[in-house]
Amino acid sequence: MNPGREPVAPSAQARFELDAYGYTVLERVVDDDTAAALAASLSAADDAIGTDYVHQDAYARHVMNLLSWDERFVALIDDPVVLGTVEAILGPAVILGSINARIVRPGDPDQPFHSDIPPQLRKPGAPVMVQAVWMLDGFTPDNGATRIVPGSHRAPEAEPPPGVVVPHWVTPTGPAGSVLVFNGQCWHGGGANHGDAIRRALFAHYRVSPWMRFQCDPHDGFTDDVWARLNPRQRSLLRMEQGVGQPNSADYAR
Repeated sequence: MNPGREPVAPSAQARFELDAYGYTVLERVVDDDTAAALAASLSAADDAIGTDYVHQDAYARHVMNLLSWDERFVALIDDPVVLGTVEAILGPAVILGSINARIVRPGDPDQPFHSDIPPQLRKPGAPVMVQAVWMLDGFTPDNGATRIVPGSHRAPEAEPPPGVVVPHWVTPTGPAGSVLVFNGQCWHGGGANHGDAIRRALFAHYRVSPWMRFQCDPHDGFTDDVWARLNPRQRSLLRMEQGVGQPNSADYAR
């Protein structure tokens, strides 16, 4: 069994950006060929199990629980560079809440600004979750890349208050294979796609402490043969230390 890979601590620049702005971009975490293969697999999953996602008049395609679709997605969850950056924010006691995908098509509009952490769980300092967005297509200002309000991770509100206009926001960009890591308290939203091609991205949702629930139970559809190839850290992240069929799989493994 693969013993796993040691997380790599982020650079001083990445740490500064995460603290000051709430996000950073890790460029070319995987190469072009790997990103293209993952993008093709995601498109196949979208054809088979994808759904239309509509929220506050914003729409896109959504594909849930990709871990059971293609084993290559499993390999991303403990990528040393990404996991090292996540651990620098949350500490080592983290789980993977889900790995889903959002596909923005030409003509899809801006998604309203929101955060992934509700008001009652927002707090100063380290948040309770971090999002790692894998850019399977390069992110540009025109193709629906995620928009972020820098510094909004420090706001007490989970979204802009009613009647408030957000005049300043940024669109982090990067080539295919890059990863946008952001504090879950940040106000963010998918951008409008003004281009002529789809924009595909994976969202790996990490949560602090093993008692927090999964967004999607990764045990659903998981096979024993794939489990046998997981390394110890992957099993820990997925709470599968005792196998796929352990009782109460979405709870802490006792």
